[in-house]
Amino acid sequence: MKKAILVGAALALASCGQGGNGAVERADSQASSEVVATVGARKITLAELEKQLDAQPIVRSRLTDLERKKEFVENAVRFELLAQEAQRRGLDRDPEVREAVRRAMVQKLTQDFFKDVEIEVTDEEARQYYQDNLHDYVKPPRVRLSHVFFEAPQGSARRDAVRAEAQRALTDLRKKDRAAFAAFAKERSDDARSKRAGGDLSFQTEEELARNWGEEFARAAFSLRDPGQFADLVATEKGFHVVKLLGRQEGVERSFESVRNTIVNRIEREKRTKAFEAFVEDLREKTKPMVDEEVVAKLQGGSEDGVVPTIGRPIPANPPPAPAKAE
Repeated sequence: MKKAILVGAALALASCGQGGNGAVERADSQASSEVVATVGARKITLAELEKQLDAQPIVRSRLTDLERKKEFVENAVRFELLAQEAQRRGLDRDPEVREAVRRAMVQKLTQDFFKDVEIEVTDEEARQYYQDNLHDYVKPPRVRLSHVFFEAPQGSARRDAVRAEAQRALTDLRKKDRAAFAAFAKERSDDARSKRAGGDLSFQTEEELARNWGEEFARAAFSLRDPGQFADLVATEKGFHVVKLLGRQEGVERSFESVRNTIVNRIEREKRTKAFEAFVEDLREKTKPMVDEEVVAKLQGGSEDGVVPTIGRPIPANPPPAPAKAE
């Protein structure tokens, strides 16, 4: 495994001169310019290898003795031998290689753009985002209920008889499972909307339940704690309800300060994306590319399984993720 890592690191030395971002500068510039190996006319310097290792700290940590260092350099030499042979054979002019280089250039341009663009997010912007998306950060508790509604408006001559019927149903349904409850609701409930779902009201807040069925119904629903628990018979102005709890979702209340860094990161990503799109549009305006739609129509369409063939990899539309900030 260690050898594979060292080999992979050496193979990453495409030119033995291109390192990752943020490489640590070496204090001894004279020593870093020393030649480690010579392959034909190509000189591999200590500075080049150090720059690569700065971008690969895990690989550097494995160079614990001279033998492993020599192994790392030997694989860099092997890579250079192969690269020179490929160039001797003219593979640097191969269409596939040239296309790969073009894609690598576009990827590097995109990465450099997002790295170099300066983005500022004000506290006012972050607070406005928080307010505009408050539903993501402040959520009241909700309950999921099943109910059977027995319609009997206040003052109805049938109200007492319907109450008795509803009480009998409650007593009976307490002894049965959820499937039996759903079947009974579909058959008997006077709530046309929920009866099709076996009485399931889905998740609702206390405010929503009060608005739809009244304060008594909402209070009874939120007094239930355990899934499967029944409320006592609920009487409202509209009639009577057999109510069973199916689930609960506790409320969430995240303050602005607790999510500020997350919001700032999100706004930064959005601004970077907009800046990049503006950059591309500016290039489009300067170049004014022409597209022949008649020829476009001749492109082979997707296959029956929905997979659309593509040429190479698409250019990413979104920026690389911004470094996470501690909340």
